[in-house]
Amino acid sequence: MKKALLLCATLGCLISWAPTYATTIAIDLGPPGRVTGEKIISFNDLNDIQFSGQTLSLDLVFSGNGFVRLFKSTNSTFLLLPMLDVFGAGTINNPTGSGYLFDEAGNPISSVTSFGGSVTTDPGGEAFRLSLAGFFPFLADQTGSFPVDIYGAHLDITLPNGPGFDVTGGELGLFPNASVSWHNHFQIGDLPDSGCTLLMMVAAVALLFSLDAAMRRMRLGMGAQSPLSARGFPEREESVVDEQSPARVPCTVKCEG
Repeated sequence: MKKALLLCATLGCLISWAPTYATTIAIDLGPPGRVTGEKIISFNDLNDIQFSGQTLSLDLVFSGNGFVRLFKSTNSTFLLLPMLDVFGAGTINNPTGSGYLFDEAGNPISSVTSFGGSVTTDPGGEAFRLSLAGFFPFLADQTGSFPVDIYGAHLDITLPNGPGFDVTGGELGLFPNASVSWHNHFQIGDLPDSGCTLLMMVAAVALLFSLDAAMRRMRLGMGAQSPLSARGFPEREESVVDEQSPARVPCTVKCEG
């Protein structure tokens, strides 16, 4: 009986030291559009987290069926970085574990995931960002077709022990990390059709019809001209006298000069 109680007490101690915290966080990426440079989105679903060495199972899901679209021209060191806003004094380690990005169907997207490291603050305490994990989708072997659409990230991590640190918020960073604009871009969601392409096609068709009508009018005009007028000589109306009648009969003749 004593052994059973001791075993239960040991298991209870283990559970209290390493609880599992599972949650899904919906992140609003904002309206669709092309993005040049970095984009950071805030969330507050983890503000009650304590750093007590617990295991965290976390799904970051982009709400409204949103996604992050990466192009072949997007910089190869593009980084998707979930972070916690933390305040405290001393040194705290970054979380460790595993994770992956996923597509619309929930299937993992190949990526290189970075964990580890630590942060040391001033003795009086300061605010900083603590990385949960770093995802580099282009550093993996991307053999699929482009663009790459990311619908979220899954994390299985162990948080550090840091009772002197408090979580004040959370952020998701999207960093192309490129020095030139044509690599320093990505896209949020599907861009609605602005109609510019259709408008240009309609304008081109209208221009062709107008040009064809003008050509037809020009050909008809040239066909109605007399040989003299076509050469620049005017037509004029003259009267000739009928020998049998004093009346003058109008007659149109072509003359030069």
